[in-house]
Amino acid sequence: MNIFRLIFDNLRRGTVSFPLPHKHQCTSGQYRGLICNDETRCIGCSACAYACPTAAIEVTRSGDTYSWAYDPGKCTFCGRCIERCKPNTLTMLSELPPLYAHQGELSTVLKMVRKKPAPRPAAPAAAKPTAPATVAAATPGAGAPPVVPAPAPAEQPVS
Repeated sequence: MNIFRLIFDNLRRGTVSFPLPHKHQCTSGQYRGLICNDETRCIGCSACAYACPTAAIEVTRSGDTYSWAYDPGKCTFCGRCIERCKPNTLTMLSELPPLYAHQGELSTVLKMVRKKPAPRPAAPAAAKPTAPATVAAATPGAGAPPVVPAPAPAEQPVS
């Protein structure tokens, strides 16, 4: 086929592709998009980085500070990091990522201060049973002498 005829046919046919930026939105409820981290609740445990099979998430610690870095160019959007995150700070966006022109534009680096995990609530103190006056408070052989109940006062006859 003549190259000029191919060019002419293509020009005559017109545009066949979508113009950029493409406005298509995903309709699936199971779409897996970019990963976002809620830095106010993140404790820096690095469980997400450990679970990531492609090393798209990196957590670097130095003293009380750490940096959480996410590179979507490496991400396979498998969701393992979200399943592994115990404080539930990671989420996946449900919309398409924005268009970008240079590699690494969508990368995210968060620098945070490491938070201590929330203290567990103390177990409620068991109420100590009050012993009646007739029951010994200490057990024999525990190092303390047994408590002997006091004798009841004698009743006086009424005349």
